[in-house]
Amino acid sequence: MKKNIGNITAAMAVFMAVAGFGIGSRAGSFEVRAEKQEAKADDKKSTDSDAKEEETIKEQESTQEAVTEDEGIKAERRLPEGFSVSGLDDGVKTMTALGEALEKLQTEVDEKKFILSVNGEQIESSFSDLGASIENKDYILSEAGKYTSGNMIERFAKSAGLIENPESIIPDIEFNEDALNAFFKRANSKNPNAPVNATIKRVNGAFEITPEHDGYAVDKESTVYKLKEAILKSGEDTIEAQVTKQAATVKAEDLKDIKDVLGTFTTNYSSSTSERATNIAVGTEKMDGVLLMPGETISGYERMQPFTIKNGYKMAKAYQNGLVVDSVGGGACQIATTLYQAALRAEVKITERKNHSMIVGYVQPSGDAAIAGDYKDIKVTNNRSTPIYVEAVTSGRNVTFTIWGKEDRSTDRTIEFVSEVINETPKGKTYKDDPSKPVGYVRKESDGHKGRVSKLWKVVKENGVEVSRELVSSDTYRMADDIYIRGTRVDAPAPTAAPVENTEGGGETANDAPADNGPADNGPADNSVDVSQGPGFDPNINAGQ
Repeated sequence: MKKNIGNITAAMAVFMAVAGFGIGSRAGSFEVRAEKQEAKADDKKSTDSDAKEEETIKEQESTQEAVTEDEGIKAERRLPEGFSVSGLDDGVKTMTALGEALEKLQTEVDEKKFILSVNGEQIESSFSDLGASIENKDYILSEAGKYTSGNMIERFAKSAGLIENPESIIPDIEFNEDALNAFFKRANSKNPNAPVNATIKRVNGAFEITPEHDGYAVDKESTVYKLKEAILKSGEDTIEAQVTKQAATVKAEDLKDIKDVLGTFTTNYSSSTSERATNIAVGTEKMDGVLLMPGETISGYERMQPFTIKNGYKMAKAYQNGLVVDSVGGGACQIATTLYQAALRAEVKITERKNHSMIVGYVQPSGDAAIAGDYKDIKVTNNRSTPIYVEAVTSGRNVTFTIWGKEDRSTDRTIEFVSEVINETPKGKTYKDDPSKPVGYVRKESDGHKGRVSKLWKVVKENGVEVSRELVSSDTYRMADDIYIRGTRVDAPAPTAAPVENTEGGGETANDAPADNGPADNGPADNSVDVSQGPGFDPNINAGQ
């Protein structure tokens, strides 16, 4: 029995050394306590001497616990031998060091690059582009905490088994699914043997379908496994992608029923400047011919960006902080609005839509959709069981979106959209003094807009009788004053006839009210920047502008 007690004492001494505690005379207290308890059990007698020894044991236990707790506060508790995390330095010995090492590993993952080789083609990328992250970081810290919590005896009991059965945790690397799919799409686009989906295009008023063919594409599952392995290795890795025979995901048979108009809408921009007209033509072309399989989404911003001169856009009027300013791509929101209106009539899902900061003139109130960087976008998702096709064209200063698909709605059912103005706030005038100009000088810097609160209702009728009225959106448009620059210099005699420069200019015409824009390349990147403008849908909308 004493031999066993001695082994336990020795093991405890080793644990104390690993845990960072000093080994002194206290270690022997365990043996003394155990011997006294054994003697008491064997003799089964209670004497004054035994009672005294029992008291001594309790005092020793109390003292040991106090000392253990004190040392635990003074010295950070160490991770026991036998516990490790793959990919981390062997020098990680404490909870603090473990947390820091995991953060460092995440940083290394974000910075690490790799090359995917597909049939000899090299695709360079980085793990940050795939949205790689350590998903089980909290679990690792929690598991390590099991061995560093409690008093020394408790930790020894939990850690003793690690000597024979070590625990090694592998960081669980997860990727962003959308980023991963985009990467494999890019990889397969460089693979000459990849399967090719069937395509559809509307040409000269008719649909043309190109059939699919099968091929050999990157095997996603095995390649993802290799990517996860490469993350925990040092150096820049070249990963050989495994390819497998795969069928095309879009077949000609899937597309043959795209022949019905589900929804269409047209807006006019005849009073726009030539620059704005160019922007609408350029952006509309980028939106044309999009096939959406069930569940897929089209983003106006993603299709039309970047809003740069190099990408074909020109400077045109836009909203910024209640002012009309020049911005590259002005007019993009008329495209977004036209798509929005067509999607409403097709009754497909509007995943994202935001109204302009101020009123526009080419649709009724609450019928608009803004484009501004990645914080204002129009996104439409195919929530049907069959494919849809988005057609976008310009003709005679009209922009038209038509959504095609397979019509399955009753012919007795019709829908319409009704705009309701709740209240309006008239615009006023604001003057900005300019001491460099003489008294009497006045120039209009920008046109203002009346404020408005409005709603859009979807009205469904069957056989001409209204059966439902659903609120689509409630929107608020800010009021902005007309801004005038006026001179304040009085060092010269005031002119008999005060010169007035461009009292009605500095912005768009009444029938060409500006709207939203604000991609990163379109000027200041703040949340008040919107872009879009166009002719009046209703002459009363722009009254007083």
